[in-house]
Amino acid sequence: MREAIQGLVAEGALYTLFQPIIDGATREPIGYEALTRGPEGSPLESPTALIAAAASAGLTVQLERMCLESALRSFRSLRLEGRLFLNLLPQALLDWPHLAEWLGAQCAKHEIDPHDIVLEVTEHGLTEDETLLAAAVAPLRMLGCDIAIDDLGAGSSGLKTWAAIRPDYVKVDRYFVAGIEHDAVRGEILRSVVDMGRVTGCRVIAEGIENREQFALVVELGVDYLQGFLLGRPQRLPQLDAAALSGLETITSGPTADCAEHLVLPIPGIPADMPVGDVVEIFRGNANWTALAVLEAERPVGLVYRDELLIFLSRPLHPEIYNRKPVTSVMTRETVQIEARARLDQVSRLVTARSARPQRDAFIITRNGLYLGLGRTFDLLRQITAQQIQAARQSNPLTGLPGNREIQRHLSQWLARRRHFVACHLDLDHFKAFNDAYGYARGDQVLLHVAQVISQIVRPRVDFVGHVGGDDFVFLLRSQDWTLRLIALIEELAASLVNFHSSEHREAGWLAGTDRDGAPRHFPLLSASIGAFEVDGTGSNTPDLIAESLRQTKALAKTKPGCACLIAAGDRIIDLVSRAESAHRSVLEAVPRSAARSNAYIL
Repeated sequence: MREAIQGLVAEGALYTLFQPIIDGATREPIGYEALTRGPEGSPLESPTALIAAAASAGLTVQLERMCLESALRSFRSLRLEGRLFLNLLPQALLDWPHLAEWLGAQCAKHEIDPHDIVLEVTEHGLTEDETLLAAAVAPLRMLGCDIAIDDLGAGSSGLKTWAAIRPDYVKVDRYFVAGIEHDAVRGEILRSVVDMGRVTGCRVIAEGIENREQFALVVELGVDYLQGFLLGRPQRLPQLDAAALSGLETITSGPTADCAEHLVLPIPGIPADMPVGDVVEIFRGNANWTALAVLEAERPVGLVYRDELLIFLSRPLHPEIYNRKPVTSVMTRETVQIEARARLDQVSRLVTARSARPQRDAFIITRNGLYLGLGRTFDLLRQITAQQIQAARQSNPLTGLPGNREIQRHLSQWLARRRHFVACHLDLDHFKAFNDAYGYARGDQVLLHVAQVISQIVRPRVDFVGHVGGDDFVFLLRSQDWTLRLIALIEELAASLVNFHSSEHREAGWLAGTDRDGAPRHFPLLSASIGAFEVDGTGSNTPDLIAESLRQTKALAKTKPGCACLIAAGDRIIDLVSRAESAHRSVLEAVPRSAARSNAYIL
């Protein structure tokens, strides 16, 4: 095998395949990953065999050089557009001290802009000191290349590497995408990676997309870019799978009020070689501009602040010395750069945590690493305040949970995207009698408690909880373990609601009151009834159908003593407390008229 790899390296008998990487929102390619293969049909055709053989022969750097040459040559000859993603082993990166100079010469030879190069450092099997890797990638950044961590999650040091080298891209290992439609845990991990990416200005790529469900889920989770057989297989001449793409749901990507893109001020950037004197003239011609972003190949490298520049140039001889110098000689390199898709709460944490002086109000907003515009802290605070006011208007004033409008919006979105979820409607049994006996203030305490229990049981940012009003709560569960969560909810409410009654009422097991017709009656203690409906994600369900099923199922649940939860699932009605099942017929046939009328909820 040693002789084989030596001959392969000597002859340059490699070829390159390309696989497209697409924007999840636009479904347009943003670049291609270069994948090297050995001679077809040979034992060294597989990249894994190639790497292992080269390592055993001590030819790792030579093989990497040959792979990069093949990729650059093929990329140019095919005239592909977008970014070129090149794989690089960490060991080769450390053992190749003049890689940046060599790569720069190769880019010039093949007429490829280094800013279009993304070097993927694999995380799998990484054992080297992350600080050494950070030092090794620095010259490549100076050349203009972006850096990516490949196979995040396949090894044990991915987050340490992320913190050390501050990548521009992170490619999540395909393990976390495979089966994501059936495994909520993998989805939660991917969601966390997306959040970290938005905070650090790093774009996230999900590999291994093989079906429409995976595509829809990773896009919904906020992943920036996607790669996989569904979208296009590795080929010498890469092509997108037009048939597969045409069947994918459309995802809108315009700016929303809860992301950084909403804050963009379209103030143009200035080139890094612009003389300081010209920058001063720009500021004089635009009195409202407090800062300008300095760009190299459309990528921000710093900021120059109006007041600081004018004060600096007011010193003796400074205009004569600096007016002809490039703006990089006076700019601030330590700036806050935020990806356009970052949520406002993430933007706020980044801006308020920066070490720069507070009077520096501007920060840079980018899209895919390219300059988009400037943001201002004042606008950020104003938008967050407006967001909070809007949320308060649409929330229940007692519990702070989203109201009917947000419930409707979530339900419609999940139905449109054909999500599998369980819709639940909870209300309290005998709540009027409780209020009559204890007063509305005590009743409000019960409602706050119920809201807190539901919110603690569901999974944040996966499930949804809303409060229609009074003792009516609606929650939508996408968590895979929704059955266990509903059981836990019923058990917690059964154990805790009784404690809101006096010791006398608890001992008696009832309280005296009057019914809706004014007749005296003994009422049972507080309990909760939940009607649930399993939405299968086929697209055959409508809000009206769900509302009717919830109404019927909850009405039947209210005929059960104590806390109860009934679920309409397919052709079955399941009692979650007794685990009994019955045929899913018109359940109102078994429901007393009084129960069917009580607290009917319309979505």
